[in-house]
Amino acid sequence: MTSSDLRRVAKALYELPPAEFTSARNQAAREASQRSDAAAIKRLPRAQAPAWAVTALVREDPAIFGELLELGERLREAQESGDPVALRSLGGDRQKLLSRASARTREIADVAGVTLSGSAMIEVTQTLQAAMTDMDAATLVRDGLLVRSLAVTGWEPVRLEGAAALPPDGVSAGRRARAARPRASKANPEVSERERKAAEAAAWSALDDVATAHRSVSDLASALDDLASRRAELEAERTDIEEQLRGVESDLSGIYHDIQVGERDRKAAERAEAQAKKRAKQAQERLDRLG
Repeated sequence: MTSSDLRRVAKALYELPPAEFTSARNQAAREASQRSDAAAIKRLPRAQAPAWAVTALVREDPAIFGELLELGERLREAQESGDPVALRSLGGDRQKLLSRASARTREIADVAGVTLSGSAMIEVTQTLQAAMTDMDAATLVRDGLLVRSLAVTGWEPVRLEGAAALPPDGVSAGRRARAARPRASKANPEVSERERKAAEAAAWSALDDVATAHRSVSDLASALDDLASRRAELEAERTDIEEQLRGVESDLSGIYHDIQVGERDRKAAERAEAQAKKRAKQAQERLDRLG
């Protein structure tokens, strides 16, 4: 199996919801013609839910992911030019677009039956933000083999090691070249500028995390309000049922009493009937004797 064949198999597997991945991967390994091919397939790890969801967004709605990358490029240009007005304007656009993309990701996951918790949604937003910030991260996400979420950490490149089942061509070499560059001293003005840009990126990241967390809190609060309303409805229903039950029990008590009285009256009537029959028989016998 060539590397392109392995990538083709892997991409098909990572299109499946995480719950279906393991059995499908094992089946693909069993169907492999070579033992080495089966081993390579079995080494493919299951994707975490946030990573799978971002991959699904790129696959199902590439337009909105393209908007994210385009806005990320414009933000980088504004940072390089040091335009504070553009940065503020683009920062607002960035938050709105990330919010819309995250909501779309949740929709796609819901349709596929994949539940994303509040913390998972934070990871989704962080991964989308990393793709906006780092071109190598964007390439990795677009490749469709993401297995864990990504995050922006200061002015360092986004950590991509272990983030994908199979790295895209060119990313590893680019990372090595970037890592080989010597770092300038802190006295170097270029470093100060990078630190400023890193601080700005970290600030935007923190704001995004707060907004995502706030949405999660709002969603949970809304869900709790719905549960509280439903509880009130059920408690009212229970009160009505209890009142109905008390009425039924009262009716049953009356019926039990009426049954007891009826049984007593029936037995008395049966005794009276027997005595009447006995008297009738005696009268008939006496009449027969008298001729």
